[in-house]
Amino acid sequence: MDSKIKRETMAHHSMAVVGGFFGVYALLTRNATFGSSETSNLIYLVVAGLSGSAEALLIRIGATLCYIIGIVFATVGIRFLKKFDFRYIAIFVDVIACLSLAQIPESIDPVLALYPMFFATSVQWQAYTEAAGFNSATIFSTNNLRQCFVGLTDYLCRHEGKSLHKFKFYGGTLLSFHVGVVYAWCCLQLWGIRSIYACLPLLAVTMATTFLDDDHAIPFKSHVARALHISR
Repeated sequence: MDSKIKRETMAHHSMAVVGGFFGVYALLTRNATFGSSETSNLIYLVVAGLSGSAEALLIRIGATLCYIIGIVFATVGIRFLKKFDFRYIAIFVDVIACLSLAQIPESIDPVLALYPMFFATSVQWQAYTEAAGFNSATIFSTNNLRQCFVGLTDYLCRHEGKSLHKFKFYGGTLLSFHVGVVYAWCCLQLWGIRSIYACLPLLAVTMATTFLDDDHAIPFKSHVARALHISR
């Protein structure tokens, strides 16, 4: 594995830890509402429409719009900011989401309370959608689980190195995601709603690993390395 692939993988896995944190935080603080995916929200949106609950329907539509706006924002940003790594913006959006979520009281409707997360995780998904030649989400696990065991099964059947690499990459993403889950659970026992602040150090780590992987930052990194060498 070359150094570029290692750096991409490290940045991706770092953000997967954040994804795990966001996931369990939403589930445990907001009435088992998963703020990182639209599957259940869209189902409940249809159910709200069928049951005639106008308020629930509008709240669910708002959550869907937050997710869609995040996807559009990230898609446009990636297209037009070609000389700037959009992943930094995704990290900044996650930071703003953390600061916002900490201020939303428990009494607010759980779906409404997670609007910042719906937007932030959709941006994160677009920004950290691929690494080391693999498509992988950092905000939920279903496809990562599937790809992990497809890779393992293929390796056991064919003994191909690429299948083993696939297994390791997706297995590492799953492990990273659930490290975030464990960390968030521990923080929730101590600080409840405000435990979202504990995600900020994870985002700082993700910023560092992303910077190491940022091709646009190579000249700056060279200057830093030269300065450190001179100081020695």
